[in-house]
Amino acid sequence: MSTHRSEAWSDAHFQVNEALGNLLNQLRDHGYNPSLHISYDKEEHHLVVDPIILHKHESVKQVYLTYLDACRARDSAVEQIQELPKLDLGF
Repeated sequence: MSTHRSEAWSDAHFQVNEALGNLLNQLRDHGYNPSLHISYDKEEHHLVVDPIILHKHESVKQVYLTYLDACRARDSAVEQIQELPKLDLGF
């Protein structure tokens, strides 16, 4: 039961990492330095790309949307794990 959910989180986390790598590569391929055009949204727990770049480059926008989908899946997996009953391990 909980093993399946932790595997779902692990798979989702790998998807986020893969999508993030693709996003960074897309930005570099278009000549952008990712550290100058990405910020972190602390409330949503994901990166935000400069909207001008997203508007200018459809390929970057598509990769970014894939990244956001992966982040949502990861967040959902975390919520499912947090809803599991807590175990008393006797410590």
